[in-house]
Amino acid sequence: MGRKRWVAHLAERSWVGITLLGFLLLAIPFYDVWDGVSSVSWSVTTTAVENSVLLLLALALTYGGYWVGTREWASRYKLTVTRWSLGVAGVIAALYALIIGSQVWVLGRLKPWTLALNGVLFGAVVAFGVGVYNARQERMRADLEQRRGEYRTLTDDVLDTSDVATFVLDDEFDVVWINRATAEYFGLDREAVIGQDKRSLVETEIADRFEDPEAFRERVLSSYDDNTGVEEFECHILGDEDRDDRWLEHWSRPIENGRYAGGRIEHYTDITPIRRRERELEYRERKLRELYDVFADPSLTFDEQVDGLIAIGRDLLEADYGAFACLDSESGEHETDVVQSGDGDVEGIPLAQVCCEDAVREARTLQFETRPFDGESTQCGVDAGFETYVGTPVYEHDNLYGTLCFLDREEGASFDDWQLAMVELMGNWLGYELNRQHLLEAQQEALREQEAKLEEFVDTVDNYAIFTLDTEGHVTSWNQGAADIKGYTEAEIIGEDFRTFYPESLREDGVPDALLAEAAETGQASHEGWRVRKDGTKFWADVTIAARYDEAGEHVGYTKVVEDLTDQRAHERELEHQRERLEFMNRILRHNILNGLNLVGARTEILDRQFVDDPQAQTHLDTIDDRVADLSALIGTMRAFMDAIVADDDYERYPVALRAALDAKLELAENSYPGAVFETHDLPDSSTEVVADDLIGEIFENTLSNAVVHNDKATPRVEVWASETTREVAINPETGMPSTSSTPSSAETVREERDAVVVHIADNGPGIPDEEREAVLKKGVSEISEPGNGFGLYLVKEMMETYGGTVQIRDNDAVDGDEGTVFDLVFLRAD
Repeated sequence: MGRKRWVAHLAERSWVGITLLGFLLLAIPFYDVWDGVSSVSWSVTTTAVENSVLLLLALALTYGGYWVGTREWASRYKLTVTRWSLGVAGVIAALYALIIGSQVWVLGRLKPWTLALNGVLFGAVVAFGVGVYNARQERMRADLEQRRGEYRTLTDDVLDTSDVATFVLDDEFDVVWINRATAEYFGLDREAVIGQDKRSLVETEIADRFEDPEAFRERVLSSYDDNTGVEEFECHILGDEDRDDRWLEHWSRPIENGRYAGGRIEHYTDITPIRRRERELEYRERKLRELYDVFADPSLTFDEQVDGLIAIGRDLLEADYGAFACLDSESGEHETDVVQSGDGDVEGIPLAQVCCEDAVREARTLQFETRPFDGESTQCGVDAGFETYVGTPVYEHDNLYGTLCFLDREEGASFDDWQLAMVELMGNWLGYELNRQHLLEAQQEALREQEAKLEEFVDTVDNYAIFTLDTEGHVTSWNQGAADIKGYTEAEIIGEDFRTFYPESLREDGVPDALLAEAAETGQASHEGWRVRKDGTKFWADVTIAARYDEAGEHVGYTKVVEDLTDQRAHERELEHQRERLEFMNRILRHNILNGLNLVGARTEILDRQFVDDPQAQTHLDTIDDRVADLSALIGTMRAFMDAIVADDDYERYPVALRAALDAKLELAENSYPGAVFETHDLPDSSTEVVADDLIGEIFENTLSNAVVHNDKATPRVEVWASETTREVAINPETGMPSTSSTPSSAETVREERDAVVVHIADNGPGIPDEEREAVLKKGVSEISEPGNGFGLYLVKEMMETYGGTVQIRDNDAVDGDEGTVFDLVFLRAD
């Protein structure tokens, strides 16, 4: 057992000391009775009577200890009683011992009367001390009670002025306190409910005052059944003559300490303003939604939309009368377009014109009463029985069209800003819709004129078949181009089914019907495939079918445009066939020949190790290695050539740093041809980028190699420099890149002048005659068997055209005579 537990156990059993003291003190009267009987010869009765008081006091003290032990007091209180009892007894015993000892020592005997008087003195002192202690305790209790009263008064004053209704319940859930707000919100008598069981109060009085009594009763009473947590919910108390209609937020929790520990405190916060604001916002949102539904409904005519708008405005403003009127620009009179009246007793705008004229004159939204809200004094509509008016001018573009107004027969408060904003919104929408209607009418008129011009144009077009169909697919019009392409005259084909133009296989697959369905759903359908002429022959066609609608938006048929692409398709198929053959050749080069060369190179390395000491064998092996390397390089060149000549507008080109590519190939040429001299100047800076790809190095490598290999001088000299220029080039408008088509269509490309960079590569060789320069760049397949055939220059030409650039050959003026050649490589700048 720990020290603390041992001390607590000792304090709990401390009352035993009082009982033992009582037993010990019993010895005094028992001794006196024995002494009286034996020494004085008194009777037992006499001496017992003499000591009866002491006996009773000792017995009382003995029982008192037991009584304290049986009380459900805290251990510290039992220990306090024991300390007082034993302490006072010990002090008195010590004082008597001191007095008795003094008398015996000084007098040699005892003075009984002195001892008795000393007992009185000791009792008086003890009584004085107890009295002072009690007096101080009473004073402290009085001060505490006063402070409690002041605190209670302060609490009552503060809580009683709170707008939060409060119930305080004890551990039996009886009402111990409510504030003023509680009495006001619930219609309760404060004095009458104090002390009542809150559960009974909820059942009999409070719950039925709420909109949903059962829900309120269940939520509140369940919090009493399990008084452990916080309860929160909203509730709606209905109003009557004793209370107002309110929305309340209930919040309650158990009381954990203090006088009412085990009870519960309940708060009811008035959230009525929040709820009213929410309802107001919901109402406004609903009205805005109603306006939007009217504005956005395409099935309503303009007059129907205006009628719906005025109905919403009358409900919003609680007005008897609403009107939309047009102002005659010549007479200044209002002519009613749409009128609504609550009782149907008004036609036109009696006297409202006066107010409308005020709104027109001030060019703003106005509201009036017999005592005006925001305008000069007027008697607007009084003779017609109207008292309240609000109106706003309506503008079409910047021109005044008329007014939108609402009137009521009763005087009312000024409309708030939101209501006026709604009126202005309606007026603005009317102006917008009027403007839209007029623009639509103008557009429809322009469309009719365009359609007339289009029909005239269609009749003259002869390279496209353009005709119309009804909703079922029957031909309703036919142009000359349709007659030329399909072979039918207009008289032969009008009224016939357009499915006649499709091969039987497409008809069986439902292609014609699917195209019509797609055009009806999305507005347009396209298809490319075979079609059938009148004579039964087929042609490849690009077809577009577009849905047609009338002025009311009703689907009335289709327009079909057909282009004969038979020749173009044949050309494309031929190009595709050529590409397939080139690709086949490319695969043979890469897989068959190159793999074979790799195998030869590998076997040569084996033989090289076997015949390392045989000079003659080494000579042959070196020759084989050189030829394998040359052939591998040639295959690489051929692969680059393949990529270049099969390129089209989809070929990927991108900005390439010109200087880096040129420097790399110059370094390679210097290493490959140590007997040649390479001079450079005025080269482009490192930031210059041109339109090219990774094959740009092949252009420089072949041109530099050509300048050395075909040079007949003992020391070939090659000069390289750059300059700025421009070049007109065909541009694909979709990609913004140069077109690679050899015969670009003017319909698909545009001509633009683009900035360019020219790389000049000049040599001091024998030169190229003028009549042979074009042929040099066209050498190719027919001369592959000849060494030094210039095939690399053909590759240069093809790749430069792929980049949108060009290669030009001219004489080198820096060299005397007719010797020396300059190759000008023109690259488009990437920017």
